[in-house]
Amino acid sequence: MLFSCHLARLVWGVLQDIFELDFLPRSIEDMSMTWLHGTGPLPKRLMMFFFAGFAWALWITRNKMAIEKTFVKMPTDVIYVAISFLQRWSILLKEKDKERVWQVLEAIRRWLKDFKPKISTATDVFEI
Repeated sequence: MLFSCHLARLVWGVLQDIFELDFLPRSIEDMSMTWLHGTGPLPKRLMMFFFAGFAWALWITRNKMAIEKTFVKMPTDVIYVAISFLQRWSILLKEKDKERVWQVLEAIRRWLKDFKPKISTATDVFEI
């Protein structure tokens, strides 16, 4: 769910585009064997921080879609939720890490400002 749903692919695709990466993780194993081992775009501690923020945003958004039948209006809403978490959590970081996190968040905001989505949001959540 954290890598294969439409919203998750958008999230990881945005990060791939922002960091100009060739590799996009497709599973927790991919993520842990690459980005979380220091070969990602940020130090391991910050990759874990960003992963936690985006994973939590995806989890909450998908739960609202599946349980409450509350669907996002725009596919980028999940990214804004993640930004909100990361901003709030960043007070727990060391000063140099805070600065780097805010730089990345600003790059994400710039990307979102230029993003032009399609009319409808695709989803793989359905009622059983």
